[in-house]
Amino acid sequence: MATTEPTYSTRAGSQRVQRHESEYAVKPLSVSEQFRKIGRHKGIFASVLLLCLLLSAIAGMFVKPSYEAKSTVVAYQLPTDPGNPNTIGQRIDIETESSVASSKEVTDAAAAKLNPDNENLGKQIRSNMQVSGHSQTAVMDIFVTNSDPQKAADMANAVAQSYLDVRSQHMQDAIKSASDNAQAQIDASGSDEAKKVLNEKKAQIQVTSTNPGRIVSQASAPSDSQSRGMPIYLAIGAVAGLLLGALAAYLADRGSKKVAYSDRFEEISARKVSVVPANNKAEGMRRVLRRIGAPEGDLAAAGLGGITVYSTDSALSSEVYEELKQVLPAKSTNFATASAFESIESGSSVKRVVDAKTPIVIETAADTDLSKLLLAAEATGALLVVANSSSNHRELKEFFDSADFSESTTVVPVFLNEK
Repeated sequence: MATTEPTYSTRAGSQRVQRHESEYAVKPLSVSEQFRKIGRHKGIFASVLLLCLLLSAIAGMFVKPSYEAKSTVVAYQLPTDPGNPNTIGQRIDIETESSVASSKEVTDAAAAKLNPDNENLGKQIRSNMQVSGHSQTAVMDIFVTNSDPQKAADMANAVAQSYLDVRSQHMQDAIKSASDNAQAQIDASGSDEAKKVLNEKKAQIQVTSTNPGRIVSQASAPSDSQSRGMPIYLAIGAVAGLLLGALAAYLADRGSKKVAYSDRFEEISARKVSVVPANNKAEGMRRVLRRIGAPEGDLAAAGLGGITVYSTDSALSSEVYEELKQVLPAKSTNFATASAFESIESGSSVKRVVDAKTPIVIETAADTDLSKLLLAAEATGALLVVANSSSNHRELKEFFDSADFSESTTVVPVFLNEK
């Protein structure tokens, strides 16, 4: 079967659509464009930033400073059972000793040294201290924090000394118990030889060392606070304010009920927007004509049956319609107002009128049936969708979501700049 040779207008229309899709495809927004969106809402951005700075300053004023003091202790090896020679020389378990140093017995003893009248001081010390043992050694650091640097040092030193005192007292108690046990065995023994051995054992028990260790370095009152100072709080507030301010400004931009800016119209339409400047509308419209392949206004040569103009605001489509009358050659172009277009019956009549009047510029009203509008757009080959900063975002979004444009139709969003 013989194939139909494409006409000039068919080839031109195909080339026009391909060129439009390649040259005017919407690219992802750059970082600078995102910042520009935020910059549109400087008031919101500045308000959130100042609020965060104020809150951080208040926090810095009311948060008490915290000072940490450190006392270092070395524990000497002591037998766990003075009556058992096998326990002499055993290695110290620094983790166990660290637990002893932070125990209730030790901290309560430290509290009694510092202030015997304060029943809660021991609990306060425990909740604000940390003991850290040095691995593979018998050395441990005792850290205590307090809002008063001198009290922090006094507490750390009191805990270190109380640990040594408690450890020494446990050893003395163990020696006495082992010594008493040996004496009981002596008294119960009937053999002089056995008594001699037991007396030697008792003597060895009684000379067992009770030296628990020593404080390697005493804590001194720290000069630097561990808590964040005012500059740190302000820095945190500034960072939080910048991030939250940017987010609030971005959400405000996204949530606006009006189109407001050309790039928002671009997001709605998913197409490159042609901006028509307020001070030179004729030049703006000529750029629009270039986009649809008719830079000199010759619509027929561009393979177009004409141009359909639509907006959710009839006044805007009428404005562009009038501008097109100024830039297109009147002798070779027909024009149909919105009322004239509305009088055309839907269906094949639309295409018949366009074919008879080609090339034709059709103005449509905001309440034109979508199906009829799409027929006109398909017949003319180009559809200009017009908006300005006051256009309703939701209405335009619904239009582009609902419109099923023909592949042969070039759709150009046109933004009328009011400044």
